[in-house]
Amino acid sequence: MAEGFEREQPGSAAEQVDAEIAVAQVGQIIVGTFGGEYQHQSGGGGAGGHYEFTSLAELDGIIADLKFELDGIFSDGNKIRQAIGLVEPPARDIMSQLQAQATINSWQLALDHNQRMWHAANAEIDKLEAARKAYSHTEDVNTAKMKNQG
Repeated sequence: MAEGFEREQPGSAAEQVDAEIAVAQVGQIIVGTFGGEYQHQSGGGGAGGHYEFTSLAELDGIIADLKFELDGIFSDGNKIRQAIGLVEPPARDIMSQLQAQATINSWQLALDHNQRMWHAANAEIDKLEAARKAYSHTEDVNTAKMKNQG
């Protein structure tokens, strides 16, 4: 390795997941501001672009935390939908109607962002659950091998 350049060790699994979510949110904000399509691609924080977990219990905790956040995102989406349904012009003049429509449009952008966050969080949960299944299978196979040798 070149002098002065050391490979940084990945943080804990929770730190890796938090960083991944932060990257996804920044990407969504940029696209929301400047337009375009956004498709988050997860790489993970460990060597070779994968997550590193010390135990299945740690992974289970991260999945549970993300599911809790997913429920919160869903709940926020419901509140935004309710807010959209409550917007009415305060009067029948054109300016009141335009202002009400502008408010609805703003809330709709918030709902669109909420839905993108929900899909991103759900995709991360799917990836982590698939990783958990693979790790669990590997542990089961290795445990069986050890028992057969002993």
